[in-house]
Order: sequence, then structure tokens, then C-alpha cells
Amino acid sequence: MKVFDFVRLMRLNQPTGIWLLFIPCLLGIGLNIKIYQIKIDLSLLKIIVYFFIGSVLMRSAGCIINDLFDKNFDRKVMRTKNRPLANNRISSFQALILLAMLLFLSLYILLQFNFLTILSGFISVILIFTYPLMKRFFNFPQLYLGVTFNFGVLMASLAVVNKINGSTILLYFLCIMWTLIYDTIYGFQDIEDDLRIGLKSSSITIKKFFKKPKIILFILNFLIFLILVFIGLKNNFNLIFYLACLLASLFIALNLSFCNLKNPNNCLKFFKQNVFFGWLILIAILSA
Repeated sequence: MKVFDFVRLMRLNQPTGIWLLFIPCLLGIGLNIKIYQIKIDLSLLKIIVYFFIGSVLMRSAGCIINDLFDKNFDRKVMRTKNRPLANNRISSFQALILLAMLLFLSLYILLQFNFLTILSGFISVILIFTYPLMKRFFNFPQLYLGVTFNFGVLMASLAVVNKINGSTILLYFLCIMWTLIYDTIYGFQDIEDDLRIGLKSSSITIKKFFKKPKIILFILNFLIFLILVFIGLKNNFNLIFYLACLLASLFIALNLSFCNLKNPNNCLKFFKQNVFFGWLILIAILSA
């Protein structure tokens, strides 16, 4: 059915990406609630709903943008060759119409926020449109994805308190490292195809320079934990916060250790497990 092709084009049948886009927004909201002791009321709940709708819309738009840029590459990759644009079940014109509709709805949601949040939203759109180009010349496109995918942390802070504090910037950086971990593992699914067609990824780069690629990812996970501890100390968070953060860090470390980088199913499973990591960090912040 044509409808299902559009669903697949927007990746609505693969909701993990929506959660990985939305959870950083929640982290930004939750952190500022704790720092400024903001009461949870109807206006705050409205902000959360807007960010969720925006996450669904912009993740869908981002997937279409990515597929429009990469449809010729997707035809040469086993995992992506059956995407609707790659196999011509949907035309580029149809995809552009759908993209325009999603961007219009996203703009409507964005206009519900204050000026600084609206301004940051336009910056995020620039990041989304330029991300697909990174894999053509940048050895760490997953790093750029982290900058793009977690921009909601900063937007959420602006939406809630109309400013960005030091703890929020630290949260943004640790989310970028988090994305670098899970999307590097995700990239190992396509590593052979990417090498064959000349695309770049952090998976290829790390494997090229390190005999044990996981070591770098373990280090990143440890740095994330250290940043969380620093945020906790900076804001006088309680013991529950540190214990929850430790649990989240151990969860990633354990699943990373059991992930077989040569097994695409293992890599995809690890990618999906990161949603749980995000919820653990949110629980840690809200319990602080």
C-alpha cells in the first residue's frame, strides 16, 4: 500500500529514533526544573507535548531529507536498498510535498514558543538539512548527528527558562557523546557497504585506527558518567541521582561488552537499548 510506503519513508514504523530525539528534550526540561525549582503545571505540560509532537515531525522530516540526499547510495546498501525512495515506490516530488507539509506543521509548533526558542529552532533545521552531507567528507558524521539530534536539550532550556546555563551545556555535550556511542554501533551494520561505496562513518574511522573499537566507546561512556557526576555536584543533587546515573552507565557498558560488532542484529539491538538508558538518566534527574 502507498500509505505504508509513506509511513516507512518517515520511519514511523521504527519509533526508536523518535524517542532518541525526544528524550534529550525531556532531559533539558527536567534539568532546568530541578535547577530552578520550577513547579510542574499546565504550561509546562504543554511545552512537553509540543516537544513530543515536534520530535515526531522533525524526525520524520529528517528521514525524508536524508533519503532524498542518499537515495542513490541507499540502492547500493543491503539494509537500505528497499527504502521507498531508493526502490522508486515513492517519487522525489511526492517526498518533497510530504516534507513541505511536515516542515509547515513543525513551524506551527515552533511558533508556540518564545523568541529565543524559535530562533534556535531555525538553527536546528540548518543542522538537519546539512547532516546528510557529512558522511561524504567528514570521518565522524555521527558526531555531527549528535550535535543535531540533541539540539533539543538547548531548545528545551530556552523554552522553559529563556536561557541556557552551564549545566545544560554540559548535558548537551554528554548527549552528543551518547549519540556518538549508539550511532557508531549502529553504523557497524553497514560498514562493509559504506567502505565499498566510499561513504564515511565513525565506525569505519575507529575500526581503522583501533584493534578493539569498543575501547573508545567505553571511554566515552565513562566520560558521560563523569559529566553527570559533575552536574550533580554543581547543583547539589542527592544520592539517588548518582546511583541512577551509575546504573545507567553500567547498563550501557554491559550491553556494549556483549554486542557483537560483526552481527548487524546485535548492533541494532544495542541501538534500541539506548532508549532505556535515556529514561534512566531522566529518572536520575527528576529524582535528584
